[in-house]
Amino acid sequence: MNLERVCFGCFQEKEPGAYCPHCGFSETEEQPFLALPLGTVLNGRYLTGKVLGVGGFGITYLGYDLKLEICVAIKEYMPSGMATRHSDRYSVALTNRESESYLYGMERFLDEARILAKLQNTPSIVSVQDYFKENNTAYFVMEYVEGMSLKAYLTSRGERISYEEALNFLLPIMHALTQVHAMNLLHRDISPDNIYISSRGESRLLDFGAARVAMGDGKSVSVILKHGYAPEEQYSSHGNQGPWTDVYAMGATFYRCITGVLLPDSVQRGHNDSAQRPSALGARLSVQAENAIMKAVAPRAKDRFPNMESFIDALMGASSPQTGHASSQRMYVQGGSETVRPQPQQPQTQQSGGNGFVAALRRSPALLWSLVCSGALLLALCIVLPIALSIGREQPVNNGGGGGNVPSTSISGPLTPPSIEETVPPQATGGMVERDLGPLNASIWVPDDYTVSSDGFTFVQGERGYAVEASFIWIYDSTMPLYSVDDVERWQENIVASYVQTLGNITAYQILDAGADSVGGQDAYQIYFEAENDEGVAMELIILAVNGQNDFGCYFLVGAYPKDDEAGSTELYAVLSSLRSKGTVDTGTHRMFSSEQLGRRFLYDASTIEGNIVEKVVEDVGGADVPVVLLYPLEGEDLVCIEVQDVDAYAETAEEALDFMDRLWENAGAVLGNLTEETIGNNQWKAREISISSDGGCYFVSEIDGRPVVVAANFVDETSAQAVIDALSIILVTIQPL
Repeated sequence: MNLERVCFGCFQEKEPGAYCPHCGFSETEEQPFLALPLGTVLNGRYLTGKVLGVGGFGITYLGYDLKLEICVAIKEYMPSGMATRHSDRYSVALTNRESESYLYGMERFLDEARILAKLQNTPSIVSVQDYFKENNTAYFVMEYVEGMSLKAYLTSRGERISYEEALNFLLPIMHALTQVHAMNLLHRDISPDNIYISSRGESRLLDFGAARVAMGDGKSVSVILKHGYAPEEQYSSHGNQGPWTDVYAMGATFYRCITGVLLPDSVQRGHNDSAQRPSALGARLSVQAENAIMKAVAPRAKDRFPNMESFIDALMGASSPQTGHASSQRMYVQGGSETVRPQPQQPQTQQSGGNGFVAALRRSPALLWSLVCSGALLLALCIVLPIALSIGREQPVNNGGGGGNVPSTSISGPLTPPSIEETVPPQATGGMVERDLGPLNASIWVPDDYTVSSDGFTFVQGERGYAVEASFIWIYDSTMPLYSVDDVERWQENIVASYVQTLGNITAYQILDAGADSVGGQDAYQIYFEAENDEGVAMELIILAVNGQNDFGCYFLVGAYPKDDEAGSTELYAVLSSLRSKGTVDTGTHRMFSSEQLGRRFLYDASTIEGNIVEKVVEDVGGADVPVVLLYPLEGEDLVCIEVQDVDAYAETAEEALDFMDRLWENAGAVLGNLTEETIGNNQWKAREISISSDGGCYFVSEIDGRPVVVAANFVDETSAQAVIDALSIILVTIQPL
């Protein structure tokens, strides 16, 4: 690492003395008083950068581990009331003679590091990597979590968030605290200040500086508290503190998140409780959830939940989706009463003779099947709904199931139906198990009495008829590109119709509700619908789509439970919304090309685009400059390419664009083939094949979201025509405006 060119705000390379183009930091900016100089090396390994925070007892720096080559957070013991920096700018000097108090405080500071070291493998708690003494003080090194505190997040959201979003953030922390309490430890300082929301939407509990052994022997403990979050027992050194102490603080944090209001002081509440219920302050949540929160913040310890597990159970039995079933029901009605089910849209083509290339494209496996990645999206076709619908039958459940696969681009299980098998739940906590979703690069919390399929993506509670399926999708049913959950909202009726058709024996269904959501800090969209099979068994299903960290695609989660089972609705939504992405998902060879110049984006298969992608402006085409993107399926073969055009320069409608292309090629001496109409994806295309000399070509014209677009291709022989077909199909399916 070249220290003359490093940015101490992000540890990326930049020009000396300049503002960093990556993060905007400049070393000329004034650092807080008593902070170490930028670029200080500690313990021969850790490089200090900008100050992340300053408190009464310490300074936290952004750091860089020179050995592991990763960013870290470095916390330095620096009690401002009794210490200052020596003239050498590095070592610490005392401002008074209270060396005994200083050394005692240093040991308590290192206690925090030791506690965090014990919690190294506890999810949702920041991990410590190292601790040491140097410069007459102490340091410990933690993982660096990029993001913001929950307090700052609340400020950015107008000081309050929905109950569902609060639950998404706080439930993982609550599960972590059950493990903390199992080690006979308390946190004692839970608040939005000490909960961090990472850029991935994951929540982490920070600052165990107030943590102490959970005393049950009457010994005194230090009085450390935060008004509004500390229960009455924390106001006394002899207060009876235990897990119920952290329960109060967590309940108060819930209260602050959903109301935007800080609870009155707990001692004051013990004499005259003026705290209003969240619903009276405008919060939207079920009565059961509200009762659970108010019980958690009861002024007297004897009236609270005795432990975090009980609080979790109360919330998990009360949590509800963001949009209730009773509101905004959308049904397909004919004659005021009869439910009419729309038929799912399927790719249709109008057969027209004479167009060999277009006919080959229409038949091409590339259009219908090469879009499938490492596995097909099962979406419960063979597992979830058949098992759930079997509840109430007298005959045994067939776990193997039947039915076909939905042709889609996704990551899920193998093409064969996965078998359900009993497994020993790993890391079971308070009745919940964190399940790693493997190639989805995410995890989900599932009750520990659910069985899991061999592929690890399907979870079933057969006795109650509950089932969950997890996938990551970027093209649904070979027809609907899902760049984000916005597209799930756009295609929701088609998605449900297509999903229902794959189940085979469904005789009636209706969408009950749908709406925007947020899961793990990521935008999400949920769809509730009910379905009835030919045996009269009715189920309700939740589709919860969640944006991932990729440029395109989203997590696609499905839950099924018996109709009118409110406990099932609550439990399944809580499971689905516990999804946490750990990073990007490998989409194989699929990539997205986004062009500001064209105002378009589309997906392509990098394995079929072996050459370059070139964005350029073709000058004076029909009197206009036309922006184009050229894609070359055969490396080194300039005569074989696909061209995506911005036709705004010469056409306002698809008809005008088609007329322009026809005249352009006729003037060039091309022979025009018959015009056909093709439904590719969910777009209607007019397609024409052409020939000029020994070369062949075609162009497709459509109007997508009110704007015309042209996709053209040329080739020289049968081999190059097949290469174009393979590359062209996914572009035609997925092209959209930005």
